[in-house]
Amino acid sequence: MNLLGKIKLFSALLILSTTSVRAMPSLVIATNEYPPYILPDAKNSFIPELFAEIGKEMGVHFDFQYFPWKRGEQEVANANIWATLPYRKTATREQSFLFSDPVYVADSHFFAYRKDGSKPDIPFEKLTDLLPYKIGGIQGYYYEPWFEKAGLDVQYALSEEQNFKRLKIGRIDLFSTATTVGWYIIEQLFPPEEVAKFYTLKKPLVAGEGLFLMTSKNYPDTATLLTRFNAALATVKMNGIYARLVSKYGLVMTN
Repeated sequence: MNLLGKIKLFSALLILSTTSVRAMPSLVIATNEYPPYILPDAKNSFIPELFAEIGKEMGVHFDFQYFPWKRGEQEVANANIWATLPYRKTATREQSFLFSDPVYVADSHFFAYRKDGSKPDIPFEKLTDLLPYKIGGIQGYYYEPWFEKAGLDVQYALSEEQNFKRLKIGRIDLFSTATTVGWYIIEQLFPPEEVAKFYTLKKPLVAGEGLFLMTSKNYPDTATLLTRFNAALATVKMNGIYARLVSKYGLVMTN
């Protein structure tokens, strides 16, 4: 083969290779900022990077798109996009959605703040024990029906950041979020002398439960996709990639 022929062959192979990459199936994932797991820069965040590795195992590309939590959940419910995360399982959600194996496990605590730096615990056995307190929340979070059923005085905001700022100025008394997420955001928002005045109640709202990928039951082939996803997730955990990414992003997890 002459030089011109080799050049043509190389060009054809390059085009085929590029076409193959472009032809990789794409699945849209709805999410929102959820530091330290999902940062504004998706390319440098734990979950998107983890999903890139899972995608390699599945032979798909995950397209992360940021939505307010309620809208993202609705897009999935309507089967407009494949899935959203990270979500906790609830009986209500399991009526409409399917869940993956746990992507990671996390506690959720109520956070409190005292100007004088004291850290009095607020013991509670059931949510109704918190009726005297103003609770901060985020619409669309798993605890919304729990708080409503308990009759709590809940003031909803759009983000963790807004709730921690309201907690500091006394507009709310308590706010619950994933414990790692809460401390990360507090340390980003406030100077060390103010960080020291925040604390968590001893009893968690949720103790050591998984956060999951959640998809509509009506999305095409979703059961098959979830089976492939779970297998790929198990692979990246077994081959050390998961642990490497946890270490890279300075996270502490139980799975």
